[in-house]
Amino acid sequence: MRLALLMGNRFSAWHLKPYLDLPAAELVAFRADSEIQRYFLERDDGTLRKLKVEPIHFENQSRNPLKRLLASRRAPRILPFADRLDGYSAMLTWEIFTGWTREALKAKERYGTPVAVVVWDNIPFNHEVDAAERSTKEWAIEEADLFVVPTERSRQTLELEGVPSSRIQLILPSVDLKVFSPGEGDRAVLNLPDKAFVIAFVGWMLPRKGLHVLLYALRRLLDDPEIANRTVRLVIVGDGPGQQVIERLLDRLALREQVVFAGSLTYDQMPNLYRAADVFVLPSLATPTWQEQFAMALIEAMACGRPCIAAQSGAIPEILGEAGTLVQADDFLALHEALKSLLLDADLRTEHGRRARQRAEAHFALHNHTDALAGVLLRLAR
Repeated sequence: MRLALLMGNRFSAWHLKPYLDLPAAELVAFRADSEIQRYFLERDDGTLRKLKVEPIHFENQSRNPLKRLLASRRAPRILPFADRLDGYSAMLTWEIFTGWTREALKAKERYGTPVAVVVWDNIPFNHEVDAAERSTKEWAIEEADLFVVPTERSRQTLELEGVPSSRIQLILPSVDLKVFSPGEGDRAVLNLPDKAFVIAFVGWMLPRKGLHVLLYALRRLLDDPEIANRTVRLVIVGDGPGQQVIERLLDRLALREQVVFAGSLTYDQMPNLYRAADVFVLPSLATPTWQEQFAMALIEAMACGRPCIAAQSGAIPEILGEAGTLVQADDFLALHEALKSLLLDADLRTEHGRRARQRAEAHFALHNHTDALAGVLLRLAR
């Protein structure tokens, strides 16, 4: 089976692990260089280098000055590459509205190759303001052979948009439970005090990830008289265009001493980060055009047996279930109370960590993901 992977910004070690173990599959990934792709390459543990990669390009990378000019006036689009998609058993593309999906549908039209679209979006009738995105969605709904979704929320979004349930397959994303497992973390490599209560945040620094809400809650926690003599640290993993805003907020909230920037850790450094923390927090917001679609960091923290606090954004409640604490999105007071409860109660932290690991084992094992993918792709391939 020769499989074309059109993964877009999901071309990362986190998302590609399950594909590497597909039986008798030749994988070819079509990758465009971008800021987020460079970010993932810096954090790669060697996974991405195991794949054959075919380079594709955005308009702003074109040799044609007119195409570069057009790209400077709107979000750059992928340059056509459908003519390079001949000879594949199946194509797996990302999101129903993207240029990658448009090129896959062109290739199906020319060569008859089946198309599966992985849909993470979970907001009905989203991405329909832009005419190109709207037309790609309509085309995919008519012509794609299969839609693979990571959550029930994404499934129901597609059904509302007119996709028959018979063409939708739910496959839960996964984590390597041998790599991400409970254990003792090395705090020294992260510049964290041994006796501190450590909160971990992992994510791209964008407003929708809610890091500012976590900082508000941290300030409230430090000002709480019941926490007066406790040392608390927040370790932030990741970077992104919003870091300067966060830096300024740290100064306004007088949190410089309590916050450690760990930078962008590689895939194989992440288990130690989770083990070194007392609690993992995912404070994502919900906006009109985006809600949390899955959060790989959440299932990694769960697999490491960490207590988790997460905001009720998008698919988070169905991922975390009853294995952690859910709080209202954008509510720093509720987040403060959740952090305080875990800080003051070691037994509660232990119980939450046990339930988190148990849920990760039951629902998010890597081999289950690979087996489900293999079954779907074998049925789909021509």
